[in-house]
Amino acid sequence: MEPSLLSLLPPLVTIVCAIATRRILISLALGIVLGALLYAEGNVLTAAGFVLDVAAGLVIDDGMVAEEMYILGVVLLLGVLTSFIHVSGGLAAFAAWVVTRVRTRVQAQLVPVVLGIVIFFDDAFSSLVGGNVSRPITDQHRISRAKLSYLVDSTAAPVIVLVPISGWAAFIAATMTGILDANGVPGLSGYQAFLQSVPMNLYAITALLLAVATAVLSLAFGPMRRHERAAIQEGVLFDSSRGPVPGEADRNLQARADGRVGDLLWPVLVLTGVTLVCAVWIGIAGTEGPLGPMEVLANTDVIVSLLIGTVAACLLAAGTLLLRRTPVGTLGRAALSGVRSMLVAAVVLFLAWVTAGVISELGIGEYVAGLVDQALPPALLPVLLFALASFISFSIGSTFGTFGLLLPIAAEIALALDPTLLVPMFGAVLGGAIFGDHTSPLSDTTILSAIGSGIHLVDHTVTQLPFALVAATAAALGYVVLGFTASAAAGVLAAVAVLAVAVAILRARSPRIEAAPEPGPGN
Repeated sequence: MEPSLLSLLPPLVTIVCAIATRRILISLALGIVLGALLYAEGNVLTAAGFVLDVAAGLVIDDGMVAEEMYILGVVLLLGVLTSFIHVSGGLAAFAAWVVTRVRTRVQAQLVPVVLGIVIFFDDAFSSLVGGNVSRPITDQHRISRAKLSYLVDSTAAPVIVLVPISGWAAFIAATMTGILDANGVPGLSGYQAFLQSVPMNLYAITALLLAVATAVLSLAFGPMRRHERAAIQEGVLFDSSRGPVPGEADRNLQARADGRVGDLLWPVLVLTGVTLVCAVWIGIAGTEGPLGPMEVLANTDVIVSLLIGTVAACLLAAGTLLLRRTPVGTLGRAALSGVRSMLVAAVVLFLAWVTAGVISELGIGEYVAGLVDQALPPALLPVLLFALASFISFSIGSTFGTFGLLLPIAAEIALALDPTLLVPMFGAVLGGAIFGDHTSPLSDTTILSAIGSGIHLVDHTVTQLPFALVAATAAALGYVVLGFTASAAAGVLAAVAVLAVAVAILRARSPRIEAAPEPGPGN
């Protein structure tokens, strides 16, 4: 079908249905069916064949196992690893050790923030590992899983897109190089354009600052407040009415009494170390010509490296249990329990990919991008591109897809109207793509943050949205200032000032939640 207003229907129906019914599987299936029927213009057989083709492309791509299958493998193996660590007694030992080191809720909330900043090279790795490592710490201090997943998600993509030596930086710089070469822009390389766009990626900056402020000030507003109140006053860390959350170890499995902190730390360190070594090795092997950090990043495969690292961590955890004479039957039950704990999450992730694939074929990005009115004042173009990128990314759940679609359009508009707006509009597209991806339940980063943090996807999406909207509002006003002043510093200052005012107001209207009083004698 030709891109039209109807192209917007499948993602909107999926997202509205997911939020309204909180049944994510049914919502995703509905979006897939609706999108396929629109694509096939009502022909049921053609629609079914189209969906099968999209799904098959997620399994085998160009005769090779698709990257998505490696991600699913990582998700399932992380469930196995969590079960092994639980059986080893490592979770309990780590929680007891943490009590003596991380003494306050503020310190506990800063743990996922710091991890998100340290793990700057891949969003999937940051979401899964950051959530899993932080969870025992935040659970111990009665921090809701909703708050944890927000902090994990807000320090994944927003950090990675700002760091000039991440895999994202390599992809974006390569994309910008192609755009600049195609338009004959002299004296500016793709990597230089990316570096100059970093301070103009206002949403990534405001989202990261808001995450830090939320941790330090213990902010909780909107639906998040209900989750935080339940955690602080009742010790209820997530809404169990919708069933078990992904990645939660089966508490019916007997944990060893001789567990040690190393039973958790060593598998995590092996996972991280092996992933990094493999990523560097693959990047070096795949680089032809000059060898530098950016070339290695551009030619590596972090997802394959992460799978290898996860397998190594599982083998270490299993080997440690066997050396302690843990029965093989117990090990098998733990592995099966771990896979079972991640099955629903894996299905959600796969259906989200199918949904995104179906939606992308409807031409939603091209349709929305075509609505850009070049008669608008050039000064408003950065904020307009930010809004467009946000909507497209939210609808299709893909940052890279939005980058690839809108960056060339932004360049063409800027070079035709005002070349000085080229880099600001690049920054606006990058920021909008991060915001849309950050808030979309179709985004793999959103789903992986929920999986890593142990919370239902819908709860993570709904509780995170108000925080993301605050950061996006501050960024949008910053883009207005940036457009009129052509000054990155003015745009950043305006965005940060608006964010500071918003935080002050929210803190005044949402006072700190106090723990429930202990029952007195005779009560």
